[in-house]
Amino acid sequence: MSKEHSAVVVGAGIAGLQASLDLVNNGFKVTLIEKQPQIGGTTLKLSKLFPTLQNARDVIKPLMESVVSNPNIKVFTKSEVESVEGSMGNFKVRVVGLQPEEIDADVIIVATGFSQYDAKKVGQYKYEQYKNVITGLEYEQMCNPNGSTKGKIVRPDNGEKPKSVVYVLCVGSRDEKHLRYCCNLGCLNAIKHAYLLREQYDKEVDAYVCYVDVRAVTKKGEQFYNQVRAMEVEFIHGQPSEVREAPDGTLTLDVYDQSTSKLISITADLVVLEVGLLPNTDLKDVLKLPLDEGGFFIEKNSQLEVNETPIKGIFLVGAVQQPMRTNEAVVSASAAVLKAINSLQNK
Repeated sequence: MSKEHSAVVVGAGIAGLQASLDLVNNGFKVTLIEKQPQIGGTTLKLSKLFPTLQNARDVIKPLMESVVSNPNIKVFTKSEVESVEGSMGNFKVRVVGLQPEEIDADVIIVATGFSQYDAKKVGQYKYEQYKNVITGLEYEQMCNPNGSTKGKIVRPDNGEKPKSVVYVLCVGSRDEKHLRYCCNLGCLNAIKHAYLLREQYDKEVDAYVCYVDVRAVTKKGEQFYNQVRAMEVEFIHGQPSEVREAPDGTLTLDVYDQSTSKLISITADLVVLEVGLLPNTDLKDVLKLPLDEGGFFIEKNSQLEVNETPIKGIFLVGAVQQPMRTNEAVVSASAAVLKAINSLQNK
């Protein structure tokens, strides 16, 4: 670009990191704002990525290092956008925690990511009532060699090896009482989680996946799904009605298996809830951006202008648009940067 431009990127997960690097590679000065104490987002908390089983830290760390070491990117953690004024080419951004000083930006990239739906709201699973009921993200941290269990999958109540693990899909997702949309991640997360259990304990531990249906739709997803089924992981077409706890901390689940028309009772030492996702849209009032019925930021045109918002110069990337996998969020980031460049050139 002939003129040096500036951008503010809000959110330093994998999408925000990729957008920041793409921007500086196209001549921008970038200010990256992250509300958490550390950059890296959810990807940094994962063990491996499906379906390739790459180490998540090996994927995210080079991006983090490139961003931090780049002289054209200023990173502010534990910071939040307080106000935005102006228009494309002349935005004025104020940030909580910095001086009254305003940040000038030609464009703003919104990459604030997602949070887990509150599993406590799906009451039959007794999350936070029973220690051995955990979320998929907590299971990821358990599988992480840098986590509290040093990568060992164990019962949270006593630290012992489980005899049986149940993975429950669509907890809070695709449900009129909770989130109506698919989380786009849960099926392959559960398949990956069962794979990691088999990798660690082989067939010494029983593994069950309770599903509504299996959406293994990535490039290698179906192959990965079939691979895990061949490992003698039992897939049950149904969701548990309730989780009950015995005095010794073991759990019992009753599931009506639609594929066999039988009611199955499972005793488990660990129940993993693959929970739905919520977009982080706390900035909706600051940015004056509308939300759709699912709570996501509204795109300018859901078919042709998916990274653009109704406000010219503000662009969306990653899971604030819709639930996205890691690779989809990276593609979204690069696409948004190209849209931003094109908008400024045609201003």
